[in-house]
Amino acid sequence: MPQIALVTGASSGVGEALSLLLTDRGWRVYGLSRRSVELEGVIALPADISDAEAIRRAVGQLLDREGRLDAVLHCAGVGGAGAVESMPEEQARQVMEANFWGSWNVCQATLPYLRKSPRARLLLVSSIAGHMGIPFRSVYCASKAAVIALSDSLRLELRGSTVQVACISPGDIATNSIATQYRQPAGDLDPLYRERYRRADEAMVNNVDQGMSARHVAEKMAAILERETLSPHYVIGEPVQKLSTIAQRILPGRAWEWVLGRYYS
Repeated sequence: MPQIALVTGASSGVGEALSLLLTDRGWRVYGLSRRSVELEGVIALPADISDAEAIRRAVGQLLDREGRLDAVLHCAGVGGAGAVESMPEEQARQVMEANFWGSWNVCQATLPYLRKSPRARLLLVSSIAGHMGIPFRSVYCASKAAVIALSDSLRLELRGSTVQVACISPGDIATNSIATQYRQPAGDLDPLYRERYRRADEAMVNNVDQGMSARHVAEKMAAILERETLSPHYVIGEPVQKLSTIAQRILPGRAWEWVLGRYYS
């Protein structure tokens, strides 16, 4: 029988590419997203990950049809930019609701069924930004750091079960994420921040424009999914991005802040 996978964020980016890739490889894929999408061979499950009850209903529909669940690949998430001092609380909360609480909701809704699979896999997508603080991306970094901590806790809690958990931290991906996320207008910021915010925002837009393809990240995740034993963490990106997660841990704090500040200046 085909393996059953739930992929979140299936309407675009990595989630869409991964849904199609796994389908081509013989998986039966359910693609969950806020809006129903038509992807060849993928069964659509419309639901907002920040709505716990909607996620439970969607997973219930999957179980009613299949009776089992073998893998969850949680790709859904949102970005956001602004200064801590002045970013609207509503916008900041939406980022945390989607990225952290969305991950929490997906885990709570699926783990009881994943644990019944003889070879269960749970892949949570964080970000390289979750390993460090990036100027004017504070709530995004915090939400993705929370996903890393969540995955670490889950692995310990799930010892003795059949579920293997891995956290995936990609670097910049060439998607429409910048265009669809909230970015605080530079004119709303205090003059202390304004020019540095503009430069940091331009750097972020440029990095995304030149980022990896969603297909590339999807292929890496599909390869991880097929491994017999999963490592706790995987970083996907350019060598300099991978090195950044190591440098952040080993460089003295002031030295690392200088490096990061130069990068986004």
